[in-house]
Amino acid sequence: MGKVLILKNDRVGDFITSIKSINLILNKHRSQEIIIFLSKINYKFNFIFSDLKFNIFNYDLKFLEKIKIIFYLFINNVSDVYILAPKNFYYYLPLIFRNIRFHAICIESEKSRPSKFLRKFLYKKGTLFRSNKKKILSVYKVLENLIDYNEKTKNFVKLEFEKFDFFKFPKNSTYFHYKHNLFHDKLTWSNNEIKEFINFLAKKRTNIVFSSELENMEKNDFFYNNFNSYDFKNKLYNKVNNKNILFLKDLDGKNLVHSIYLSDEVIAPESGITHIGSFLNKKTLALMFFNFSNKDDIFKQIIAIKEWAPLNDFKFTILKKDLFKTINKLSNIIK
Repeated sequence: MGKVLILKNDRVGDFITSIKSINLILNKHRSQEIIIFLSKINYKFNFIFSDLKFNIFNYDLKFLEKIKIIFYLFINNVSDVYILAPKNFYYYLPLIFRNIRFHAICIESEKSRPSKFLRKFLYKKGTLFRSNKKKILSVYKVLENLIDYNEKTKNFVKLEFEKFDFFKFPKNSTYFHYKHNLFHDKLTWSNNEIKEFINFLAKKRTNIVFSSELENMEKNDFFYNNFNSYDFKNKLYNKVNNKNILFLKDLDGKNLVHSIYLSDEVIAPESGITHIGSFLNKKTLALMFFNFSNKDDIFKQIIAIKEWAPLNDFKFTILKKDLFKTINKLSNIIK
């Protein structure tokens, strides 16, 4: 039997929402060798499927990477390809490799992909409708329908964590995440306002554990100097006060998932973090902000919320640019 290839070089949130569907593929083709192509962004979560073979590509494929993928299909006996990252390049592959069954996620919107012509060469397709509210299905359901496996399933997901023995993880914790695009770019909050917001959350919860984006050195240094912190890269604990807030600096993918796993709930900007919380069945509150310029923007956001709606106890709230108005609003939500 031929090999099975999963094309999944996209963002963290996209990978997390595909875990259940990847598990279905592993069940459906359990007698075959399965390989997954991941992006450099989501490769750090490859431990979730430790038995899978991996190849790493850029999120935006370079020319040589496209050649490498074509060459891979030429020299390997591949029976099925699952296009779970809807990139235009992938939809041309069925034109070249007519003997391979291509199962693909398609997008129906103002910029639909692939074209109706290219869809004819797909063995099976699942469509995300982004321009028709009546046809909207969550991405979870679209993926489930695409794979079409209804037999008893084995769980190939492996969440095996080593105990945090180098520092004491706080009990009864709420997990928070600083997302620069939301707090800095959209809300335009200063460092002191961010600090005040985190202190507000700490007053509402027993313990706050939080992280930041790895590449944001300025914010990471600010958090490290103003909150009790643990630096995972250098394995150093930094205590600056007696507050119930702990900043986790330089978390890798596995330690990030482990930390959310050990927390009781997630309060964070809508992102890969909230999808990890949903995947781990944590009570999750997603923080959002919208700057609508017309009705079409509102429509697109409604579509996005319905499409990416997680499966468990998941709620969301819309923040305000004024910090104190946001705190007053959240005071009635976070009891």
